[in-house]
Amino acid sequence: MTKRITLTVAWHVMIGGMILILCTILGLSYGGYRLYKKIILTEANQKLILQSQEEKAQELIDAQQMALDQAKEELVKTKVSADKTNAQIKTLTQTLENQAKDPKDIVITSADLTPYTTGVVQVLCNIKDGVSSGSGTLWNFKEVPYAIVTNYHVIKGANGCIMSITNSANQTTGLFSIQGSIYTFNQNTDEAILTIGPSLSPLSVPVANYNYSLAKVRKCPSLMPVGSPVVIIGYPAYAKRDSTLTIDTIGTVNVIYRTVTNGIISGYDTSQVGEPNYFVSAKIDNGNSGGMALAKDTNGICTLGLPTWLSVGNYETQGLVQNIVNVLPKDK
Repeated sequence: MTKRITLTVAWHVMIGGMILILCTILGLSYGGYRLYKKIILTEANQKLILQSQEEKAQELIDAQQMALDQAKEELVKTKVSADKTNAQIKTLTQTLENQAKDPKDIVITSADLTPYTTGVVQVLCNIKDGVSSGSGTLWNFKEVPYAIVTNYHVIKGANGCIMSITNSANQTTGLFSIQGSIYTFNQNTDEAILTIGPSLSPLSVPVANYNYSLAKVRKCPSLMPVGSPVVIIGYPAYAKRDSTLTIDTIGTVNVIYRTVTNGIISGYDTSQVGEPNYFVSAKIDNGNSGGMALAKDTNGICTLGLPTWLSVGNYETQGLVQNIVNVLPKDK
């Protein structure tokens, strides 16, 4: 009996031990599972955190790249704007330089004209209907040492012509006959070169003592720019005064004052043979024909040509200047 009880107790002890061991194993297994689960979750969280950090880092890199791209675009725009501004500045500078050379900025002054005005004289001719008046310029030529350059139509058909010379105050200082021989360089132009004849007045001084300075002035270039300043010197009909002058070979004539009118070259006339003639805005009246037109460029005063009075259109008169290059040879 005692032995049986002892075995029973032993059996229970063994079963209890086994249960304890099993519980211990189960407890350890559950704790291990929880630890494993915690480790797994921790690793997942770390991955999420790392992924988030990488995404944020990439976003920062992308934002920096975008800012860099925008900065590059702004730089390109700034360079384009700067290039455009520089081009505008260059164009403006060139325009200002061109304007500085523009003929409209060149002015013919009284000081420019003073040496030459008394070299323009009045030409008076006997014609069928009375006395005609024109203008001329004192000139020196090898063939004709003391000559008058004028328009041919001023002396055409005249029975005789004389030359009246006045000083800067428009006072007569000499009267001379004009010899009948006519010397011309160019048959295609309305131009004549006349020889100065004997004196007709005690007021006259030797013919060599008058003003031939225009003969020494350089000729203007063959094609002066439109807009270049021009003056016309001559004895126009509108400058006639009430005072008279009696000349033995001509008769009594009204005194006409020498005048100067100014304007610009307004266009070209290409209808004639040779270099173009000039249309000018300076006033040219009947009587100016044969005088002198002066112009000015950056090199100073130059002889432009012979002013010729024309009637054009229905109501207007138009000043035409015959190009000096056509009127006189190159060496004159």
